[in-house]
Amino acid sequence: MNIYRTSPKQSRERAAREAAEWLQVMRDGPSAAERAAFATWVAASQLHLNELLMAQVVERELAVSGALQALDLDEVLARAASSDNVVALHDVPAPGAASAEEARAGARAPAARRPRRRLRWLAAAAVVVCAGLLGRQLLLAPPTQEYASAIGEERRIALDDGSVVLLAPASQMVVEFSAGARDIQLRRGEATFDVAHDTARPFRVHAGSNTVQAVGTRFTVNRLPSGTLVAVSEGRVKVMAAREGWLERLWEPEGEVVGAAGGPVESLGKPAALSAGEQARIPQGRQSLVRMPLEKPVETPQGARRLSFRNDTLADIVAEFNRYNQRQIVVGDERALQQRYSGVFNADDTESFLQFLECCSALRVVREDGRVRVAPASYGRQ
Repeated sequence: MNIYRTSPKQSRERAAREAAEWLQVMRDGPSAAERAAFATWVAASQLHLNELLMAQVVERELAVSGALQALDLDEVLARAASSDNVVALHDVPAPGAASAEEARAGARAPAARRPRRRLRWLAAAAVVVCAGLLGRQLLLAPPTQEYASAIGEERRIALDDGSVVLLAPASQMVVEFSAGARDIQLRRGEATFDVAHDTARPFRVHAGSNTVQAVGTRFTVNRLPSGTLVAVSEGRVKVMAAREGWLERLWEPEGEVVGAAGGPVESLGKPAALSAGEQARIPQGRQSLVRMPLEKPVETPQGARRLSFRNDTLADIVAEFNRYNQRQIVVGDERALQQRYSGVFNADDTESFLQFLECCSALRVVREDGRVRVAPASYGRQ
């Protein structure tokens, strides 16, 4: 008996080819049998899921860059074949052919629906990356700078382009400036941006899957458990959501989005413009926003920070208070986190908010050393 072993490299290459095939099959409206076969294929190996996600990332980056549009793919493949640092993929099936193993398992893309043109495009992209022909343009990012603030600490940061950022407590951002764009990754917390005018380089703030773009304006982006809040005090901004693909739709929550403050729900299928005096809440995991008028900040003595809540979830309220206070509020019940409250409180006065919960809600507050636990009163005292 002959025993044939597959090397890890061969397994990885095969999984990458199959991932590219499934990427197109699922995008083109799969049948019920194909969806079942796809689920079987993904569940068969962690490697399959890894390569599927990688294929989608590569496809998106290449599509956005448009780099392959100007290339002669035949020339690229010929150059790659003659290069010493490019190795041909193992076990590449003939166009339109399916192996006996594929036919028996029924868990790979049907031969009749294999996107030959798409696969050739993706194969050329992989060759280009491996050969290093487009590596510098696609994979080498410009230098970045990371900034973070501690609990209760506000930081004023002057950027190289003349823009100024006020980073709220317990917040973090990464700044990446290049010749063609100014990009900020707001990883957590809140930041206010006073943007220096530069028409040649758009100023973009990325908060999760959402992007806020502005040129010469002042606005705030706040990442909360329920979603992202964008408030514009000067100028105009453009709010965009990441292009949704079939893979994201598999996990998209169902149901209609309802504006927490009673405002109209607008789709983010195309960019939405916000002007000075407007704010918008973008629910987590949704391609829509709720537009509202911007509330005027409440003047406080000695520059104290006020937190204003209007029908906000307890999860968002707790996240805000925890940015300003060392004594953290912990809520372990998911239903309690989704309860909504309104009010105005001093950011450093957690006790007033806790007393409000004890008085006007069905929640129980337990004060401990270094933290406060909030739970439904029905849990009983512990």
